[in-house]
Amino acid sequence: MKQKYPLLFCLLIALSGTTSLRSQIFYSNGATVAVTPGGVLYCNGGITLDNTTALTNNGSITTTKNSTFLLPGTFTINNSSSSQGNGTYQVEQDWINNATFVGNNSTVRMFGNTQQFITSVNNTVTSFNNLTLLGNGVGNNRKKTLQLVNAISGPTGVDSLNDRELETQTNIFFVQNTATTSVQNNQTPGSEGFVSSLNPGTFSRATAVGGGSYYFPTGSSVVLTRYRPVILDNTAAVTTDEYHVRFINWNPDNDGFLRSQNDGLICLANDTFYHAIDRAAGADPATITLHYIPASDGNWSGMSHWRNASTNWNDMSTVSFGASGVFTTMTRTNWLFATAGFPYVLTAVHPTAPSIVCPSVCQNSANNIFTATTSGTGNYVWSVPGNGTIVSGQGTDSLSVNWTSGSGYVSVYILDPTTNCPSLADSCQPTLLPSPFANFDTTSSGPWLNTYSFNDLSTNTSTWSWNFGDGNTSTQESPSHGYSSSGTYTVTLIATSGQGCLDTMTQIVTVLEGVLIPNVFSPNGDGNNDEFYIPSSGFKEYKIEIYDRWGVKVFESESAEIHWDGRSTSGLPCTDGTYYYILHALTNTKDYSQTGFLTLIGSKKQ
Repeated sequence: MKQKYPLLFCLLIALSGTTSLRSQIFYSNGATVAVTPGGVLYCNGGITLDNTTALTNNGSITTTKNSTFLLPGTFTINNSSSSQGNGTYQVEQDWINNATFVGNNSTVRMFGNTQQFITSVNNTVTSFNNLTLLGNGVGNNRKKTLQLVNAISGPTGVDSLNDRELETQTNIFFVQNTATTSVQNNQTPGSEGFVSSLNPGTFSRATAVGGGSYYFPTGSSVVLTRYRPVILDNTAAVTTDEYHVRFINWNPDNDGFLRSQNDGLICLANDTFYHAIDRAAGADPATITLHYIPASDGNWSGMSHWRNASTNWNDMSTVSFGASGVFTTMTRTNWLFATAGFPYVLTAVHPTAPSIVCPSVCQNSANNIFTATTSGTGNYVWSVPGNGTIVSGQGTDSLSVNWTSGSGYVSVYILDPTTNCPSLADSCQPTLLPSPFANFDTTSSGPWLNTYSFNDLSTNTSTWSWNFGDGNTSTQESPSHGYSSSGTYTVTLIATSGQGCLDTMTQIVTVLEGVLIPNVFSPNGDGNNDEFYIPSSGFKEYKIEIYDRWGVKVFESESAEIHWDGRSTSGLPCTDGTYYYILHALTNTKDYSQTGFLTLIGSKKQ
């Protein structure tokens, strides 16, 4: 629409040196206008170039909103008008280009504190050189918005977003400058400058042969403001590539990219946001780096790509992790863009399934060890059948299980400690081996029942291991054992089968205590009652002294096991007769000390 303002109608204006021109409204209806270096054109209302106006700006042009006129602060190029030059354009409201703008080496600074639009009524695309976004508006008023039109920044230009939002809506903002530093923004958390887009709009960049690390400062202010940039690195590029990136600030399910449709490797997919990434031109692989904040975005272990052909999400395989400021970064190297599909999402992948090793298991056995291995990481979750009982090892790669009888399957899977995603499970059925049955009975003999015979009654047994409870052992099948002290003893038999299975039986035996003192013996060598011996059990102190009728000591011993053969301390046979003994004997419970007489008969010495 043509607008005419009578305050200033120019046929020709040449501003040079330090010359400045200030007005409420600047309207040119076909004039030739030049702002030479050092010249200033300052309007408090708006600037409109109409009909065939030709503006050359090598100085400074400013249009502000300090006016009550219609569309204050707007710079408009209409009809067949044009603007070119290397100067600065400072625009507080909208940029409307319906004709020709040649960026040259100029800078357009959009500094308004309310929402500003870059637009056209006839789809004319503005190709900026340097574009700088400024202002202090918040919410929608921090936006510089492409409205119904695409925009370009030139081959040598620099785009400075500062802390503003460049909103492309469904349009494309394309950066032609292939320098990696051609896009700049404030990255202070909470004050980031970013580019937001709605499908099919994108923020696009051209990359150079030889490539580099290209930063895409993408974000969104839909519902909740998020800044989640992308880095595309095609360092080995042999062609000029072009990448389009968009950040989508909602569940991919909303756009038909159902998270439940995946290749089976994916446990979970981010339901909060995803990215659109597309290599629109070129053929080089690139390294893709996504940024996220675990505290608010969740913990993720993988990156997935939507494949149009299979209509599902596919895990992008090996990724690496890093950090950049407040972000955790996830990187996939050498991505070939081999399959069509622009969505990319953060995922939690199933951990690598473990491989279980089953032992042979004996019936009614304890502490059978099952092991598992995996190339991944996580907590091991085991399950056993009803005839097994887990003793220890849940959560680790080694499980101890007590087994009764009967077969069954033991299974294990990995649970990712960060994402809580399970792996596929592995299971095995252990080989069940018959166990022996340990059993024995006993008979005892001796005056104090201190000699025991053990009769093995075990079945399916190849070897025996006896523990008599007093520190003595045996590997005989049916051994005998004499106890030197009174008391109760726990006898243990471990029966082992030929396949190494064990069974155990225990039994308590009792040995009595006391003394039994004979009163006569006959050391005549006939093998019957040839020695004086006091059968006893359980002495902790023992001493015996024997005297003849004249009070001469003929024998003494401090061991209850020593027998007197009727000889004196000099080794000579004693004569028949009566002898006197003094016994000092103590057990833990009783004093058996006493004195008495004994008779020696049948000695060889008369």
